[in-house]
Parts: sequence; structure tokens; C-alpha cells
Amino acid sequence: MRRYLLGRLLRTVPVVFGVVTVVFLLIHLLPGDPVEIMLGESAVPAQKEELRRELRLDRPILSQYASFLAGIPRGDLGISFRSREPVLGEIARRIPATV
Repeated sequence: MRRYLLGRLLRTVPVVFGVVTVVFLLIHLLPGDPVEIMLGESAVPAQKEELRRELRLDRPILSQYASFLAGIPRGDLGISFRSREPVLGEIARRIPATV
């Protein structure tokens, strides 16, 4: 029984890694600049740069991906583009409505 559970657990890791990778890439392949969408076109360049820094979008995509992967075990899923709140908090707040 232990061997079966261990085998299932070991097969789950690459699947979760694959899903996390695909979701990360899909989010970054969406058309448009999240900063432009959040602030609007009339925003001052300094505001846009500050938000890019806050959302960590000023870093290369591989650096963003490494930070994202490193944060997952700590429960740090990043900051929501929509609400600017931690993603884990957004998920926790909405889970009760799905149960």
C-alpha cells in the first residue's frame, strides 16, 4: 500500500509542475500589458514603472518564473493583477463559495 501511494505521489509532482508551467506561460502570453490595463493609458510613466516593480513585471520572464516556483512551497502565489492583493488570500476568500 505504501509503495502504491508513494508511486502515485511521485507521478503527481510532474503533473503539478506541468500545470503550473502552462498556467504561468498562458498568463504571460495574454495580449496587452497588465499595467496598461490596470492603470489606463492616461497613467504617468512613473506610475506604470512603480506598478511594474510592485508586480515584479520588470524582471526577465525566467526570473519571474523562478520566483514563482520558489514561492509556491511557501504559499506565495504572487500578487493579483486585478486586486493587487496576494493570490493565496484571494483563493482563500473565494473557496467557501465553491464548497
